[in-house]
Amino acid sequence: MKNRILAGAAVLSLSATLLGTAQASAPAATPGMTMAKPQAVQVELSEWSMGMMSMTVKGPAEFDIVNVGKYPHVFTIMGKVGGQDVAVSSVLLKAGEKTSLTVSLPAGTYTVYCPLPGHADKGMKGTLTVQ
Repeated sequence: MKNRILAGAAVLSLSATLLGTAQASAPAATPGMTMAKPQAVQVELSEWSMGMMSMTVKGPAEFDIVNVGKYPHVFTIMGKVGGQDVAVSSVLLKAGEKTSLTVSLPAGTYTVYCPLPGHADKGMKGTLTVQ
């Protein structure tokens, strides 16, 4: 299994919420640094789809994820940042549950998929390009 690394604030910022639970706070902005407003992206997980095959975002993105299927699913973004494997995942979503995942990744191509056994093989995978 690949190491899962959450990189520092300079590389990756992450906050995730599940149905009103506590949210991790995003890193504070450095004086003189402007924080871009995250691009809103809707993701519908179902059997056996991520709701998209490929997607392009510019800068930070806020993924609003809902499980519209009947089985549990997870939304994971995986790629390389600074030569290191990085994976960022939502919480496990049961049918009807939703969450939000905000990420700021460097430009590049990443894989999005459901890491639950067999889900990616059945079609729950795609490509995320960050410009």
